[in-house]
Amino acid sequence: MKTLRQSLGYLIAGILLYFLIKPFLQTHTELKDTTFQIHWGWLVCSFGAILFYWSAYLYPFATLLSGLSKKRVSFRDAFTLFHLANITRYLPGRIWGIVRLLSLSRQFGLSKTAVGSSLTLHVGIETALGGLIGLSLLFSPKMRETAVDILDMFSGHTLLLTFIVAGFLVGILFCIPKLTHHVKAFLNTLRPLLKKSRLWGNVLAVHSLLWICQGIAFFLFVKSFAPVQWTDAGVLTACFAFAWVIGFLSFLTPGGLGIREGLLGLLLSNYMPAPQATLVALLCRIWVLSAEIVLASAALALNRRIKKQQETCKEPF
Repeated sequence: MKTLRQSLGYLIAGILLYFLIKPFLQTHTELKDTTFQIHWGWLVCSFGAILFYWSAYLYPFATLLSGLSKKRVSFRDAFTLFHLANITRYLPGRIWGIVRLLSLSRQFGLSKTAVGSSLTLHVGIETALGGLIGLSLLFSPKMRETAVDILDMFSGHTLLLTFIVAGFLVGILFCIPKLTHHVKAFLNTLRPLLKKSRLWGNVLAVHSLLWICQGIAFFLFVKSFAPVQWTDAGVLTACFAFAWVIGFLSFLTPGGLGIREGLLGLLLSNYMPAPQATLVALLCRIWVLSAEIVLASAALALNRRIKKQQETCKEPF
């Protein structure tokens, strides 16, 4: 069993490495003559900011989980549960992060329905706010043309096909009894939360602050490679949000790999030469993934500690 887990770990690492190296190989010709200086101070600050973001990211998730499970879920448990599963979302198929999260729920004394519903609400609110922030690019004279060109890539036929596929998937939910049961369970779990206006206010406020935090982290990251001005922080936050949402909604690659970087490269080309913008966009993925790996390692250490405590409690006196 241990050998199997190690083999799976190597397989996951190999798949992640493939999806990370592939975009660099595809743009090698463009990037080989690109040279620029790195401001290490801003880069370190940006990494600290993104680590803080990914740590605080669990607060609204823990709040929703506590409300749905009707029991207090500690930040430590929510942190460990989420980050143990989060890194697996890069596997092809887009479902392995959720599968892993649900499989770990019993270890923390939580129902799969509560965990799945909390994650759905958590990510749904994050995506909706990100979409609103991203659409603000249409009001920026500097970025409006690029944003409109990107939106024009999605032709009417593409949108029609998307709606057809979405309708087909929704139809499947009501045709398969087991899936229908889970959908009904999710809707039933929402009823107790509808009356908790304070909880929704807290979750929305924290998610708004998290987007600001993520935007500042991204701005500092870009500033470590290009001389952008502080007045551009808002627009760059909108650029990141726009690319993040489109990448998230894409079902073509795990974690939006490639799509998010391509859009970021197009948007950042308004602030730096196109080859440099492409490289910064690709490095941004490594920057985010590095923070996720650090926190996944911390979650793994916490999980081992939790298991030891549970084993100690079970030992007879």
